[in-house]
Amino acid sequence: MDEEKHFYQKPWFKSLVGGILLLGIYGYEYIYEGGLVNLPGIVFDLVLLFFLFQLTVAFYAQFVLPIHKRVDRRQVISRLWLHAMGGHGPAIFVKNGRLVESKGEYKKRGPGVLWLDSASAVVTRTDTAFKNFWGPGVHFTSAGEKIASVISLHMQSHRIGPEKDDDPFKPAKDYASEEEHKKVHDRQVAVRAITRDGIEVVPNITVTFKIDAAPSRGKEKGSRFGFDQDALERAVHAEGISAGSGTEQARPVAWNQLPALIAADLWREYLGKFTLNELFCAGLKPPPEVPQPEAPAPPPYSAMRPIPIRVGFFSRLLRRFNNSFEIRLKELIPADEIPESEPAERPENRRGISEPRSQTALQLINQMIRARMTQAAVPVLDESGQPLEGFLLSQEFKTLSERGIRVYSVSVNNLRFNEDVENQLIKQWNTNWLENARADHTRVERLKLVNSEGGYQRARQEHASALSRAISNPPNAASALKALLQQIQAEIRQDDRLLGRIKTELQDIDEITKWLESKEL
Repeated sequence: MDEEKHFYQKPWFKSLVGGILLLGIYGYEYIYEGGLVNLPGIVFDLVLLFFLFQLTVAFYAQFVLPIHKRVDRRQVISRLWLHAMGGHGPAIFVKNGRLVESKGEYKKRGPGVLWLDSASAVVTRTDTAFKNFWGPGVHFTSAGEKIASVISLHMQSHRIGPEKDDDPFKPAKDYASEEEHKKVHDRQVAVRAITRDGIEVVPNITVTFKIDAAPSRGKEKGSRFGFDQDALERAVHAEGISAGSGTEQARPVAWNQLPALIAADLWREYLGKFTLNELFCAGLKPPPEVPQPEAPAPPPYSAMRPIPIRVGFFSRLLRRFNNSFEIRLKELIPADEIPESEPAERPENRRGISEPRSQTALQLINQMIRARMTQAAVPVLDESGQPLEGFLLSQEFKTLSERGIRVYSVSVNNLRFNEDVENQLIKQWNTNWLENARADHTRVERLKLVNSEGGYQRARQEHASALSRAISNPPNAASALKALLQQIQAEIRQDDRLLGRIKTELQDIDEITKWLESKEL
């Protein structure tokens, strides 16, 4: 606990000593320097001193905090007076979701002030209930109002499971102390799950999330990290208490612990659908896509429109020069010589990889956990991990949304097994690696053939299209033949591979073209 200040270090004592000293000076002047003659002057000095002190406090109150309203200025003045008398409450700065305060500041119960940066939010309470849900800015607390929770508006990433040097399968007798074994055991139990064939797996689970609030755009007031009072209130009201078991005491469960706990439950649910071999063998079909409910309408365009840029005289002058140059170029270059931009390739014309690639059970589990926490509707898997028809409404997504939390990514990795199971996996991999490599080689050759045939067909279509454009509306057969030969010659010269292999053919094309020109003359 913070040490209590001595009485002579507190503001009220310093103010009292100053007042007594001032009264002593004027008392001496009244008694020994003229008596009643100096009384009006003394009263005038005291009244003037009081008003000057008021003006000084009001003047400096304009610069203590970044405020702009007259009501806030009055609040600052009252806090300064209370500070001089020793009756003020906590004065705390919250930076990136963390309190920055003087020693023992939180113990003060008088009216105080909170200053929150753009990445922080605060919930205050009385002795019986929550009171205020505040976002970035300067806020004034009343007497007896305390900070209940400090929330970071940043994107947060929580990781649960064993630490880097933990051995979750190490016997308890091999630990240096019972306390150390308990810490490792608790981290193991938080993520431990069993496969369908009874193998225990201990992974690391990482969840990235934040308070569900859109950042402010343009000149809108708010935080660029996003602040929504309703989402903040729902997140704080959803905080609970974990009941202790045995000798353990009950402990609070913060709002940002919920996503990782949900991910761990989903990990246990889906791992029970697969065997150990399926975790690393790519033999499962990916789940089908599920249409999602309609999202809420986006904000109006006026809110998304960027701030207009003022165009000066030189900018307008440069724009006129550019426009005049473009008009001149269009006059000098014929329209048929302007190169056309290549049309975007349509999905139906693509000849790429069309077959869905098989997944391992671990990939499928990651995909399903992510879907359950980020989508309203998800595919359905049976007890063996095979996809079924229809879809399922995600209760996990609903729970997180009701608590004002939005999840962005989830990953399950760094799997740990018993030593015997690891040795079995290594032995199995050494046995099957050649078979798996041959299967991958066959698949790559098959896809290579498909892509090669598709490229050949596209090349033929592009060549035919280029030749058809070259002979559009020819005056006679000789001109059409000449245009075809020139187009073929241009394509050969543009391809360095063809140009190195075809030289005599280019000479033949030149001779035929000259002969056609002589016939035209």
